[in-house]
This record gives sequence, structure tokens and C-alpha cells, in this order.
Amino acid sequence: MQEIKSKISNPERIQRIVAKMCSGKMLVLIRTKENPKVGIRCNFSSVGSSGVLFDGISSMGLKKLAVGDVARFEVIGMPSKVIFQAKIKKLEKGEVYCFVPKSLVSIERRAAARSATQRHIMGYMQLSSWAPNSEGTIGSPPLFDQFGTVKSWVPIFDISIGGVCLYTNFPDLLDHALGGEEDLESKLILPMTAPMVIPSTIRWQRRIKNRVNESGMDRIQMEYRLGVEFNALDEEQLMKIKQFIRQLSVADAI
Repeated sequence: MQEIKSKISNPERIQRIVAKMCSGKMLVLIRTKENPKVGIRCNFSSVGSSGVLFDGISSMGLKKLAVGDVARFEVIGMPSKVIFQAKIKKLEKGEVYCFVPKSLVSIERRAAARSATQRHIMGYMQLSSWAPNSEGTIGSPPLFDQFGTVKSWVPIFDISIGGVCLYTNFPDLLDHALGGEEDLESKLILPMTAPMVIPSTIRWQRRIKNRVNESGMDRIQMEYRLGVEFNALDEEQLMKIKQFIRQLSVADAI
């Protein structure tokens, strides 16, 4: 995936951008050099000539920060990815006060960024061209009639505003899903959202061999993936997908 990076170093422009983020209470993830994989969730609060105030930080998050640390801040919810570094000036209950950053870096992706789903934040897709085989054929997932239409929901591996990657351990899906096939009645199912009918096209298939260790013994488990492109999204559908992607981006933050 190609990226275009631009750097903003003008102090007045930085002040205006940060003030706008504060007025919108933009969500931020703070990362430190000691724990770069841990995101500490907070929000822009206010900005002055000497610093920026962030609030909404958990007590666990505060414990991972220290006055004098130079932390990395990642702004969530912007059209492009905005990051900057700032030195922590003061810590209080639920708040962190930092010096105004000397520069902002904006990263614009040429392709739609994909976000991986997680076990506690899952999405599914239902293809009108496929359903589990009612005869229980080998390669088709098991059927449980009491689950109704849920039995034909296919888990989403990752998602972007352009489409999804579906995955399953049962090959029947790939055996019946043809590349280039258009599905005008496919449905996207996201948490706390009514199923959305989104016309889509199947773009690719993959068969992946995963090595799994169980009780000290290795075995091969097949995984089947299907690339599905959204043909068209209305404004409401686009908004709901972006909200879901935002949920995923902060799912592991503290």
C-alpha cells in the first residue's frame, strides 16, 4: 500500500489544527517508547500558547506515562492519519498536559486501509449466492436450524470502505463463489446495526495452510479467504462502516 506523507511545521498552522481537534474532542491514542504496542486512549480537550490538554485517560493509562516522556500521539477519525510527538509536561487524574508539538505528520494512503476484526468486535457478510449445504456435504459448515439465517453469515477477517476479506475453515464457500461474480443482494452485518444490503463483487480467492500445535502435536488446518468489493455505498452505509473501523482501531487501547 503506497502512502503520501506531508509534514506541517508552521507554528500558527499547528495551533489552528490542534484547536480544531480540541473543539471536536477528537480521539487520540498515546504510545510510548517503552510500550509502543499499547495504545492509551484519550481526547483533545483544550490548547493554549504553551501546551495541549488531553482528558478521558484511564487510571491504567496514566500509570504508563511519566512527566518528561516524549510520547507519540495518533489522531483517530481523520480522513488521513495524523501523528505527532510531544513532551509530557504534567499529569493529573484523568488528564495529561503536553507541550504544543513542533510538527504534525499527515499520512494519506493511496488505497483504502484495512482493519482486522477481533473476537469481541466481529462483523459478518451474507452472500445471496451461497448458503450452507442442507445435506451436510463434506466441506460445508454444520447446520443448526435454531440459529436461522445466522448459519449463513460468513465472518469478516478485515474490512475497509472498499470491501471485506471473508474467512472460513470450510471450502464449500469457495467452491460456489466465482471470481468476478456480482451479488446484488449481499448483506453486511455489523455490531448493533441492522443488516445493510450492499451490492458487491467477488474479486479473489485464497487457500491458506496454517500449522496448528495441539497437545504437543502439529497438524495442518486449512483456511479459506474470499475478497469481496463493495460496488456502491450510500452515505449512511459509509458512515456506519467508518464507525465500525474506528471501533476496531481503538479496540485494544486502555
